[in-house]
Amino acid sequence: MSAVRRGVVAVLVALGVLVAAAVPASAHAVLLRTEPSPQSTVPRAPGSVRLEFSEPVETAFGAVRVYDVDGHRVDRGKVARAPGQGVVEVPVGSLKDGTYTVTWRVVSADGHQVHGGFVFYVGAPSTISPVAIAGDAGAGRTIGWGFGVVRFVWFSALIALIGLAVARRMVWTPALRAAGLADSPVADGFRTRFGRTLPLAWLVLVIAGAVGIVFQAASASGLSLQDAASPTVIGDVLATTYGRAWSAQMVLAVLAVLPVLALSRTRPLLPGRPARWLGVLGVLVIGLSVTAAVSGHARTDPHPVLAEASIAVHLLSVGCWVGGLAALVLLGGLGWRTVPPERRSGLVRELVPRFSRVAMVAVVVVIASGTLNAITAMAGVSDLWRTEYGKVVSAKVVLLVLALVLAARHLRVTPRHLAGDDDVRAVRSFARTSALELVLLAVAVALASALVALVPGRSLALAEKGAVSVERGIGADTVQLFIDPTAVGANQVHVTFVNPSGLAAAEVTNVTVAVTPPVGSARAVAMRLIAPGHFAGDTTFSRPGKYRLSVSTTVAGKRVSTTFTFTISRRA
Repeated sequence: MSAVRRGVVAVLVALGVLVAAAVPASAHAVLLRTEPSPQSTVPRAPGSVRLEFSEPVETAFGAVRVYDVDGHRVDRGKVARAPGQGVVEVPVGSLKDGTYTVTWRVVSADGHQVHGGFVFYVGAPSTISPVAIAGDAGAGRTIGWGFGVVRFVWFSALIALIGLAVARRMVWTPALRAAGLADSPVADGFRTRFGRTLPLAWLVLVIAGAVGIVFQAASASGLSLQDAASPTVIGDVLATTYGRAWSAQMVLAVLAVLPVLALSRTRPLLPGRPARWLGVLGVLVIGLSVTAAVSGHARTDPHPVLAEASIAVHLLSVGCWVGGLAALVLLGGLGWRTVPPERRSGLVRELVPRFSRVAMVAVVVVIASGTLNAITAMAGVSDLWRTEYGKVVSAKVVLLVLALVLAARHLRVTPRHLAGDDDVRAVRSFARTSALELVLLAVAVALASALVALVPGRSLALAEKGAVSVERGIGADTVQLFIDPTAVGANQVHVTFVNPSGLAAAEVTNVTVAVTPPVGSARAVAMRLIAPGHFAGDTTFSRPGKYRLSVSTTVAGKRVSTTFTFTISRRA
């Protein structure tokens, strides 16, 4: 194995380790605040429960339900949603004093399910523990990873369609004419392979799209794949923004069968010149790229039209570069190997500069649009190593840099070698390095597909501006931390212990809490028991920045603890 290959393998292994920790997220919209606030005590019963998210949400699969201490529902009427905003509200009946549990599940604008729950009190907490409300575990890791694989297959098929069209129109056909091989067996062989590969790519695109709607239904509803495939559930998905984009996507994909049939046969089934049908196919893949952008993170951007256009252009440029390279390596490589050695380098000399010019333009657009997409998706440069989304973007950038090095070699060095004395060796070298470039780019596409399952740093930053509401495992239980208003000045700290059955851990009767500021030593927070398993205490944050809060208690004679890290802003 050459030093270059060993280096690339080492980088791929390192990237695998880096990305291994980036598990799929179950939600992209982040709950910013609620009214009443979690763990808060309100003097009078509210007329409704209100939730505000970091981006617009839909309630096709969702619900906001409110239960009293005995597990009876007290919400009344339909969930109201503010158009274009991340605000949902559900009215409640006349509430007596006591403990109330709120559960919620909505679908974020990019099609992912968001769920959770919290407790509030009217007047004072109930003297008994609330009845356990069945929680929503979400779609699960299997659905998340499976959906990622389906998306990767769909993106790959689209990239293949783009690359095949670009390679035929702008690279392979002109190069054959320039090399005097337009009517040779080499040209016939390429047309045959093209005619087999183009319909295959189209078929994979259609199948992956059809399977994708089932995974989306499972992801949004929390059901199994079998249950999510029912017409009722699919119908609910089609009523969402994602579903409408998917419907347009499938219409475009089905229409693409016309240029595919016209281009895939030596004797066309449909009239018209190949250049015209390539143009029709180009228009359809542009539409497919737009639908992919509309159904993703771009819809949640402050400037959605710009973000969607940038992602669509990025996807098209990747198709020209990666798909064109794949067509050149896999289809063209088989072709130039059949050319007599004395004419082989001449053909490759015609192919390489033509593809390099196409790739150079595509690379410039990929870099520009990719940079814009990263800026809109992340809150800062530190997201590149601080968040899971940023780590995957960083890994993708590393792969693209390596691929660019090889592409620069093909542009600058390969033509000189092909014109030299040892042109046969130069052809073999180009075949190896172009295949390596293709592998790097394929992994980069896989990472790009994984980004749809991760929460962008922009959403996480919005969540950090709201009240802290997080949970951690502590022994066999779960401890929930809520801090309000999460700003410099006086704050209230709530710590609630929940046992594996979902009930308040009433056996926890004491807790030790300490807060460590950005500068200085830890200080204890005096906590008081206000309900079974629920403690509250008052503290003051003197400056903005990163704080650490430790929680410890004794359960069954064993001391257990956990630590939370959160950010305090200058003002609420």
